Amino acid sequence: MKKLVNLILLSISILFSSMHLVSASSLFFFQCKGPNHEHQLIFEHDKLKNNLIQKIQEPDVIQQGRVAIETTTLIEEFEISGNYINYLKNNNNFSINRFNGEVFRDNQGVPIKCFESLTDTYAMQRAEIEYAKTTTTEFWSKTNSGANTGYVKLGMLATADDICQVFSHSFFNSSSDEYRALDTKSSDFDWEGINGASKWIYQKFKENGIQLRRFSLMENIHNAANANLSRCLAEKEKISPGFYKKLTNHFLGNLGYLGVQCIEPQFQIEEFIGDNGKIIKQKIPVESQSCIDFDYNSGVLSDWNSSTFTLMLIWKEAHPVLKSIFDKGENIMVARLAELERSRAAQIAEEKALKQMAEATRLKAAKDWSDYQERQKTIMEQVYNFSTTGYPEGLKRLRWIEVQPCILTDGTRQIDNRMLNMTAFRIYRDYIGSAWYMISTDMNVSFSTSEKIPIERLQKAWVLAFRNCPGKTSSF
Repeated sequence: MKKLVNLILLSISILFSSMHLVSASSLFFFQCKGPNHEHQLIFEHDKLKNNLIQKIQEPDVIQQGRVAIETTTLIEEFEISGNYINYLKNNNNFSINRFNGEVFRDNQGVPIKCFESLTDTYAMQRAEIEYAKTTTTEFWSKTNSGANTGYVKLGMLATADDICQVFSHSFFNSSSDEYRALDTKSSDFDWEGINGASKWIYQKFKENGIQLRRFSLMENIHNAANANLSRCLAEKEKISPGFYKKLTNHFLGNLGYLGVQCIEPQFQIEEFIGDNGKIIKQKIPVESQSCIDFDYNSGVLSDWNSSTFTLMLIWKEAHPVLKSIFDKGENIMVARLAELERSRAAQIAEEKALKQMAEATRLKAAKDWSDYQERQKTIMEQVYNFSTTGYPEGLKRLRWIEVQPCILTDGTRQIDNRMLNMTAFRIYRDYIGSAWYMISTDMNVSFSTSEKIPIERLQKAWVLAFRNCPGKTSSF
């Protein structure tokens, strides 16, 4: 901005110096402000003709730098000194203090002050606006979307190298699977500190008086920023194929959603008829799609989204803020990935331990069954096995073990044969569900099997059982 002002001042000085040499005239500029009114006074002192030309310029309230009304008056009675400019106009005396800006006049008592300036302020504004509308290196913005907008410089546009420097952050080397360790909100990243981007933007907009309901770039700024961004993305895609797809999946979702391909030349096929009557197909270049799209969600710059990221990306002064944001994001991601890895390792170890335990249990069960098959069964074991499985030797899934004399268990229940009521003991067949069962019971404890076994054999078995381990008796 300072360079621009110096350039304009130099140009105007050269212009005025040349005018002075030719016409031997001097120019004086004053910016005048009073209640609900402002204007610019220009005095041109022609030393050869010894007259003073006064111009009163009233600004266009809508278009900055434009003069809406200009009144020119030739003044013949005047005095110019280092302290004052005094003159007679329309039979009224005027005096402008060149130090404090006070204006004294005979015909009006409304207070007004006119402060002297070095240059034509309106011409400066016009030059500044013209520069804002044509620059391709500085970042300028309108202050509002109305016709009376102002123009303000926000900083510098990030070059292609500047943007690629942002993408060189190790955070962008992460895979899509690694990004999934981070929280998201409406498909955009959401971690502590990421909203620093929107806060920084809000702060800069407020400082510069920008009040845009929906942010948009000036045409020249958009074109220049897009050229820099697309050039960087094209370079990144060459170095890291697939980078653009990952970027549009996780950072520039607006481009991914719309299917924008802004880093490749775009063509359309057109057909022509040659002089020989044959159809000729040609690829005709068409205007490339823009990598910058603020129409998608630019009304939401209060959160982290594709528009917030794009704006920070093309704004050079925002890059230190972006680095801080991605430093935090990477730290969070690395910590979560480490925790996930620890959790995964613990889960694998637990699954391995469970498998080993299950295998040990299986081997023990197999050995127990093998040992059980090989050893001689007691009378009580044979009777209980026969009553519940139909086989005196028992089955792998169900077998009885006499843990103490007359006390047997099948692993789920334990029965003391001496507690069975021999008087009430009965053996009979019963149809249960869809099968016939052989029931052995004292009406309190029951044994049953669906195997077809002779009732006489089962009765003999229980006679032996009660002979070895007599149960209780009752009166009836």
